[in-house]
Amino acid sequence: MHPELFRLGSFPVRSYGVLLVIGVVIAVSIARKRAPHYGIDKDKIWDSAFWLVLPGILGARITYIVQNWPYYQSHPAELWSLRFEGLTSFGGILFGFFGFLVWRLRAKVPFWPFLDTVGVPVLVAQAVGRIGCLFNGCCYGRPTTEWYGVIVQGLPDKHVPAQLVDTALMLVGAAAIALWDKAKPRKPGVSFGLFVVAYGLSRFVYEFFRAGTKEEMAAQIASSTYVKGLPVTLAQVVCLLLVAIGVAIAAANSRRNPQGPVPSVEATA
Repeated sequence: MHPELFRLGSFPVRSYGVLLVIGVVIAVSIARKRAPHYGIDKDKIWDSAFWLVLPGILGARITYIVQNWPYYQSHPAELWSLRFEGLTSFGGILFGFFGFLVWRLRAKVPFWPFLDTVGVPVLVAQAVGRIGCLFNGCCYGRPTTEWYGVIVQGLPDKHVPAQLVDTALMLVGAAAIALWDKAKPRKPGVSFGLFVVAYGLSRFVYEFFRAGTKEEMAAQIASSTYVKGLPVTLAQVVCLLLVAIGVAIAAANSRRNPQGPVPSVEATA
């Protein structure tokens, strides 16, 4: 693990923050390439990034604080850390979506075509962000003695690099959607629905590699906890809901008449 890359004076530059920035830059580049195929002005992509990323980071932090409120009640000085310690991707996606809704009022971009444009890039950005989690030593998998185990700073055992499982799944999902978009023109909103499905499925599978009981999480054997009495985590319950929502979005949009340009078969990731 390399949570800290270097220091600027006394300020530590953390690997997660650097990977987050890299993920955003890659995502914007991909979105700009996809934009013309969905009838979106590519010059608006950078503008939209500000409204998606900053609320996303804030939402990821707020959601993490809410989830771990008993801890932060006892450690109020750690509420607003600049070290990217404690972010939840669900909150990032949700608040980023709200940021898009606010930005759209001014930008006046078509709703579904824009979401189709950014769905695949967001998956790629999330995939890069998980590599940041690996370097940061958070969101790790359960202990293992296998060759692929990685050392987590501060913990005695090697752990499954569950973060890379999520990275791989999201990249596969992004590639599958991009190739599916290429096959033939799709109605606006379908690609975004598939993005929601891919994100939910990826996170659902990823949770199995890191989940445990509350006691195991307290002992740092697991980094996520099962719902009491159930073999799934709360995140997995949310994921199943997201998959259902994504399927509904894709199905509903595939049946309606398009309200914007149907993307060309050259739309790429």
